[in-house]
Amino acid sequence: MTVRVLVVDDHPAMRLGVRMMLEDQPDLRVVGEAAGDDAALRQLAEAAPQDRPDVVLLDLNLGAGLFQGADLIRALVDRERPPAVLVLSAYSSEQDVFAAIDAGAMGFLGKESAAEELVSAVRAVARGESVLGPAAVGRLLRRMRAGAPALSRREVEVLQLLADGLSNRQISAQLFISEATAKSHLTNIYTKLGVESRGAAVAAALRDGLLRVG
Repeated sequence: MTVRVLVVDDHPAMRLGVRMMLEDQPDLRVVGEAAGDDAALRQLAEAAPQDRPDVVLLDLNLGAGLFQGADLIRALVDRERPPAVLVLSAYSSEQDVFAAIDAGAMGFLGKESAAEELVSAVRAVARGESVLGPAAVGRLLRRMRAGAPALSRREVEVLQLLADGLSNRQISAQLFISEATAKSHLTNIYTKLGVESRGAAVAAALRDGLLRVG
């Protein structure tokens, strides 16, 4: 059976390289490319049955867009006939890996993966199997061994905005929640991280790999 793949990455050279690797295989066919979330979702919606992707090979960091990271994964898999999502990321924290898998991704590989590893992973997720590259496995193991607290998706969003220097009022406006709800999330974050201040919360989150940097 031929596995149809949609490649989503904002770097043209990366898309070309991935296409060449995949189309070198007789059982894999790239049915489309997209540089951003809107193009990816549009291609899924408009694809003819014979071109509907079985696998979406997705870069987590696509620059500007309505959907990013785990939100885009949810949008891709929240379909009547969802494709399997395989994340291909140049940089990822433990939180990125957890969030991607929790959102519905079937696999997570680093962009440093060899061609054979990528091809094998595409075939595996198309069969419904889960695949984690060595880097992703290492991050998950470090997170588990460190006993890092499990924050909800919303708490991570609040924490990221906190790290960006936003006030409670600005956080509530950014996330379209009340200021009281923002304060409640902060209280939960402090409790889970075992801290008592905004600065300490950010420092603990960076130490445990709960926030993206750079």
